[in-house]
Amino acid sequence: MLLRTRFYLPPLRTHCVVRKRLLQTLRGSGGGSLCLVFAPAGYGKTTLVSQWLHYHPHQFAWLSLGPEHNVLEVFWQYVIQSLQQIQPRLGHEALSIWLQSPRCNDASVVISLLNDLDSLSEHNQSDDPITLVLDDFHYITHPELIGLINLFLDHLPSSIRVVMTARALPDLKLSRRRANGQLLQMGLDELRFDEREALEFFHRCMALPQPDTTLSALGHKTEGWVAGMQLVALSLKSELASADTLLHKPQLDRHVSDYLLEEVFQKQTAERQRFLVLSALTPKFCAGLCNAVSGNGDSLQVILALETGDLFLVPMDNHRTWYRYHDLFRQFLLQMAQQWAPVERIAYCERALSWLQENGNYVDAMELCIQHELWPQAHRLLDDEWLQLEQGVAGSRAYWLSRMPLAAGAEKARVRNTDQAESPLETGCEIEPLTRREQAVLALIQQGLSNKAIAESLFISPNTLKVHIRNLYGKMGVENRTQALLKLQSPSR
Repeated sequence: MLLRTRFYLPPLRTHCVVRKRLLQTLRGSGGGSLCLVFAPAGYGKTTLVSQWLHYHPHQFAWLSLGPEHNVLEVFWQYVIQSLQQIQPRLGHEALSIWLQSPRCNDASVVISLLNDLDSLSEHNQSDDPITLVLDDFHYITHPELIGLINLFLDHLPSSIRVVMTARALPDLKLSRRRANGQLLQMGLDELRFDEREALEFFHRCMALPQPDTTLSALGHKTEGWVAGMQLVALSLKSELASADTLLHKPQLDRHVSDYLLEEVFQKQTAERQRFLVLSALTPKFCAGLCNAVSGNGDSLQVILALETGDLFLVPMDNHRTWYRYHDLFRQFLLQMAQQWAPVERIAYCERALSWLQENGNYVDAMELCIQHELWPQAHRLLDDEWLQLEQGVAGSRAYWLSRMPLAAGAEKARVRNTDQAESPLETGCEIEPLTRREQAVLALIQQGLSNKAIAESLFISPNTLKVHIRNLYGKMGVENRTQALLKLQSPSR
């Protein structure tokens, strides 16, 4: 027996935001096409499609999928049953083939169903094609079943369109379908609430008595994520937090955290959970950085899987090299990192810090230190000359010091004194104390390496090396390599 509630169209919510721009896009889809609405949990995918069917009535069949449908026989029985809500005889032959011939060619069942759909246009009383909605399609992953669905879509008649909602991009030959004009795709960027929709949501749906400026800022902070806006609004209405706290306090609201934990994080494997937390330690990440932090070499494959799954991942360049997480999701992941033993968490942070420094990502290195309160490491970074190469605020020592607690000032003095005491050059001759990077450069100069070899050895650019050498010569009071080497060999006075 099939569960009939799987075929019910979800009702419209009271005072919902009518997403006119997206509804118009859906109305532009035609027969024989696949409309794919995909985004992470909580972006209103199901609500949007339901809204479209309510505001643009036409013949449709609705099927809400679950893990139990990831089986050949179960999936197609439910699909046929949902379509029989429109035409009771549709798919009768297909079901008979399956029931009477357990070892039949599965493709023959799909072909029989396609033939019935082709003739279904005779019963359609409007110019609109009939719509088959497959909600939560991300549950369907069985390779053989995916193959049959591709066959189904390849021969989809003009009398019907298929609309899918999913949290991940399905393996349905999307590139080819896009090239053939068969695919209408609506992703995270389209589903984000814009400022007008966010204000309407806060006012009409949540009845928040807050100024528009505050509500717009909250919408911006959640990056148009409707579930986040709803949970933030619930916290405000329940007086669990003030708007000012939500806007300025980095700690996540409890309801948002609970939602993410239940709907996203706990549904990942243990290995994937660990990767999510490790990659969130830095403001942005790439495969090389994640490999260095995790100690594994498969980070690129994991990142690509996360992007396909739209797990709150935001690409930061067209080359798909650098990524970041949705701000609220990253805050949640950082909370998960706080549950680790401090020694373990700091060890991972220092791995990330080392990689960022070696690859010249000093601004991200400083952000990492500040977010994880690594004050000694932050002050060591400020003693390097990378600030001279940075433009704007990021190159201001005063800016970074203003983001550190006053108590860290004493730590800075201690770190500087320690570095000076450890410098082997200070006792050999009268040289102003050098930074650790300058000491490394000088050591390689003593070995006779060229500038190009030194830059490659330290994983820095030639221009960065020139800055280090210039400052090194200035502190030593010399103008070239020869004078520097002679000064090192001269006895101290």
